[in-house]
Amino acid sequence: MLVQADRVGFADATGAEVTVAQLRGGARGVVLYFMRAASCPVCLRHARALAALRLADRDVTPVVVVPGGAAEAARVRRAAGDVRVVSSTGAGAHHAVGLTRTLLLQHSGTLLVDAAGDVRYRLGATLPTGSFDAAALNAAVAAL
Repeated sequence: MLVQADRVGFADATGAEVTVAQLRGGARGVVLYFMRAASCPVCLRHARALAALRLADRDVTPVVVVPGGAAEAARVRRAAGDVRVVSSTGAGAHHAVGLTRTLLLQHSGTLLVDAAGDVRYRLGATLPTGSFDAAALNAAVAAL
């Protein structure tokens, strides 16, 4: 379970480390969608759905987190649409938020972190079909 969201690190497109607070910027929250793998078709569909929610219009920053490095993040960035994509630097950030592995499957999930760094919504699953719920996420964003 994630204790302090702002302590989790990611790598941006240049390889520089960025934090949840930096990803959020001045917005009132940040949604982090943690993909199972850069090649996962269900996760890519969820990334596009996240982009389609237009969260920035509600002052919430959408971010897709890809396990792996810069090459995986670049591939997802091209396919995901209008959403920022960062790397989990391997699967380190995934594990830091409680998204571990079951056998060979990396868990995926969605977090909504508010401006104070508190997790306001969390959904995680072993199978990616259960790791993103647009209606529940919209309700959590509305409650910020």
